[in-house]
Amino acid sequence: MLLQLNVILIVILIEILSTTKAESQVAQSLPGCPDKCGNITIPYPFGTEKRCSLSEAYQVNCKTLSVPKANFKILNITGDGLMYGLLPVAHQCFNSTGRINQLQHNIKLSRFRVSSTLNLLTAVGCHANAALRDVKDRSYISVCISRTSCNGLENGSCFGQGCMQVPLPFRLTKFRLHAQRVTKKVGSWRFNNCTYAFLVQKDQYTFHETDFDKMHNRSFPVALEWTVGNTSCKEAKKNKKSYICKENSICVDSLVKVDQGNPGYTCSCAKGYQGNAYLPHGCQDVNECEGLRNDCVYGVYGCLNTNGSYTCTCPSGMRGDGRKSGSGCTRIEAESLRSFLYIGEYTLVF
Repeated sequence: MLLQLNVILIVILIEILSTTKAESQVAQSLPGCPDKCGNITIPYPFGTEKRCSLSEAYQVNCKTLSVPKANFKILNITGDGLMYGLLPVAHQCFNSTGRINQLQHNIKLSRFRVSSTLNLLTAVGCHANAALRDVKDRSYISVCISRTSCNGLENGSCFGQGCMQVPLPFRLTKFRLHAQRVTKKVGSWRFNNCTYAFLVQKDQYTFHETDFDKMHNRSFPVALEWTVGNTSCKEAKKNKKSYICKENSICVDSLVKVDQGNPGYTCSCAKGYQGNAYLPHGCQDVNECEGLRNDCVYGVYGCLNTNGSYTCTCPSGMRGDGRKSGSGCTRIEAESLRSFLYIGEYTLVF
């Protein structure tokens, strides 16, 4: 029994390793182009050189981990239209004489917009005001206010007592991150003379009372959304030369317009395929029979891979669809024997 269990575990491990190896070999960049900046994968349409990227907007500077016309540091780029980067914290502090020490930030994200569903505008401080303002006329886009004197602070809580978070509006690609006090009481307290404003990915910041005096030089991860093109999928497909999604892929419309212009779109591999949908032959068939992705009763031994899918089979002498979620596999001989015995029993009873 123990030997049989060990054999089963070894087979499962081989299946997992073979699947992982196949996935790791899928190309992410154009031929002859680097696909990494250090340990960060750079998938096409992004690239580290002009010839390796779709356009200048997607060209990554490996030294600064940045893209043109943007001032955030790249942490990660995924093939499903998300990019993660670091944005700084704005602050406004007061000393005992009332003198202001502050640093506000003009944020530029090129054509990559802040995700309104994955990030939060955060204000830290007592009577703190965190604002997103228009870069040109300084009008307010969004505001988050912590309007309390911070009586009864609680670490880990960000619901108004020294910390407050609110959702973000759509289409943010350029804005001023601004921190300021709500009342003149800020500056007269010993425990808090600073206010802070920043964007942060959900669940990536936990408030601590000690943050009041040490957030000046911090930065936080933010999720950004990226697309290609400036049209919808329907319009993009009309021009085969400029349409970016390659074979065995699907086109997904952006739900939000980019910089008040037309919506872009993203590409993803169709079901049963994996890889980079922006590259020629980038979406390769997933061999469900090599890993644990199939629903076959007999696993790899009863699985037949097809382009974009697979079928399950039953061993000789059995019938059914071979799927765990279907009719499975039953022995033909056993069913015939049951029928015979049933008839015999019926005859005897009759």
